[in-house]
Amino acid sequence: MSRVRADKLVDRAGTGAVELTQGATLPSGKTISGSGTIAVNSSGTAAGLSGSPDITVNNVTGVAATFTGAVTVGGVLTYDDVTNVDSIGVVTARSGLKVNAGGINVVGGGVTVTGVGTFFSGVSVLGAGITATGIGTFHEGVHLENLLAEEVKVTAGKLSDNTNINIEDGMVHLFTTAESTTAVPNIRYNGSTALNAKMSIGQSVVVTLITTANASAYSAQMTIDGGAQTERWIGGSAPDEGGSAGVDIHSFTIIKTADATFTVIGNHSKTS
Repeated sequence: MSRVRADKLVDRAGTGAVELTQGATLPSGKTISGSGTIAVNSSGTAAGLSGSPDITVNNVTGVAATFTGAVTVGGVLTYDDVTNVDSIGVVTARSGLKVNAGGINVVGGGVTVTGVGTFFSGVSVLGAGITATGIGTFHEGVHLENLLAEEVKVTAGKLSDNTNINIEDGMVHLFTTAESTTAVPNIRYNGSTALNAKMSIGQSVVVTLITTANASAYSAQMTIDGGAQTERWIGGSAPDEGGSAGVDIHSFTIIKTADATFTVIGNHSKTS
């Protein structure tokens, strides 16, 4: 790579590359054109560039830089002080996004969380809302001013034929085919993950099973992750018959008290 005086913009080596040494500045009105490589070393500055050259910048500090095209950073990009960002398109934070103060305020768009979302001071969304796929943990509560909608898993079949209840699909499960026999539902997170693995000690969930009624169809027992439970039934006894019309509702409040240990409160209601 050739060295060039600040007032002589000549590539003496004919390599298509120009190096500006420390302290070199292009005089007013001078330009460098072409597609070669321009190296600006140490605290050197370059001005008046035109065309589409490749620019390599090493250890340039104390100067302002404005980029109007695309910028690719091959190493680590460190922000020492960012007070205002006027416009950002898509931000991808592969190892997480942490906000120490002020929260996240989204106007017009929405927030999508895939995986585990932890919110300490809240998220303000004035547009499309929050879509969370996975587990959201809110340390200071959740404030809902409008509609609270909950997923319902609707099965065109009978509980007795579909006894595995995956609460990944929702906490309410409706079976639209009339029951014909008793059933023992097995409540789990999904086919590969146990409910025990998703719950912490001291947490509770409520699972509601709605069946199309039949007098000889009911659920007097249930299991969690395939393990039998001792149900505490509201009213003092387990159901021994189903309704004659409408739907039957079985509700189970599950409280985790130790590893793979649960207190289960059951309730059976008939709508006929």
